Amino acid sequence: MNTQPDVVSTLCEGPRRLSDVLRDLEAGLGPRIALGDLVSSLRDRSFAPLMVLFAVPNVFLYLPGSSVITGLPLMIISLQLIAGRPSVWLPRALSDRSLDRASFARIVRYSLPWVARIERLARPRLWPGAAAGVDQLIGMACLIMALLLFLPIPFANGLPALAIIALGLALSERDGIWLVAGLVASALAMVVVAAIIGGGAFAVAKIF
Repeated sequence: MNTQPDVVSTLCEGPRRLSDVLRDLEAGLGPRIALGDLVSSLRDRSFAPLMVLFAVPNVFLYLPGSSVITGLPLMIISLQLIAGRPSVWLPRALSDRSLDRASFARIVRYSLPWVARIERLARPRLWPGAAAGVDQLIGMACLIMALLLFLPIPFANGLPALAIIALGLALSERDGIWLVAGLVASALAMVVVAAIIGGGAFAVAKIF
């Protein structure tokens, strides 16, 4: 993995908006982008951007099988957020996985306008309690949403992914309003997926 030092130093200067982090990542990395390169570049800013990047393909892009591919890294990220790690660690099997620059640029291109619009409405406010406790709450909600993404249920990926994006933005901006929005979207996603599974089970039972 070849992370460029100037990108690392730029990204680690201090708290920055998620849209700026995504733009720097798109501009600063090589022809193929390994997940390990992203994590190394982001350092202690890795949780929120990676949550958004792995969730976006399930909402704005049609990529067959994307929920299975993105669900596992989201689970790993969520568990580490719950554990209170300062930055994301990925196992080598995931860290070495890469995608070409065009695919990464496509993800960033589709996600940036939405992230930028939401950021104009987001700011540090109404952040409840100790940061560590809220981070763990976000991690638990994200883990449940990642598990829902991992399930092979057609047309059920959008709402869990949107919940993860809202939670990622809440984490990035320390915005309590977006935190509530992400938690509400998470609850709705659980209800919708449960209804789909229940409806499917009922239909199968009627057949047999």
